[in-house]
Amino acid sequence: MPPQTEAALRAAVTRLSSANAAQFETELRQAVEAATRAGNNASVRTFPHRWSVFVAIKQHPERAARLREFERIVGESEDRAERRAAAAGIGALLAEAEEDLSQADGPA
Repeated sequence: MPPQTEAALRAAVTRLSSANAAQFETELRQAVEAATRAGNNASVRTFPHRWSVFVAIKQHPERAARLREFERIVGESEDRAERRAAAAGIGALLAEAEEDLSQADGPA
C-alpha cells in the first residue's frame, strides 16, 4: 500500500486506473474547498482514506472484478434477495480493503 499522502495516492490511482485520475483531482479540490468553507479539515482528513480504499481494491484484480460484479447485480437485478446479497458482498469487500490498510499501518 502506498502511504496515505496526496502524491503517493495520486501516483497509485493514475497507475491503477488512469480513468479515475481526473476524479481524484476533482475530489481533492472539493475536499480542500469544503475544508476552507467549514473552517475545519475533516474533509481533507477523510480524502486520503477513501482513495486508499480505492487503491486497496484496484491493486487486486480479482477483488476489483468482484466489486464490479456486485455493483452490476445491485444495479440490474430485479431479485431483492440477490441485490441484498450483492450489497453485503460489497460490504465484505470494503472490509477486506480496510483490513489491508490496517495491516499496512502496522499495530496500533
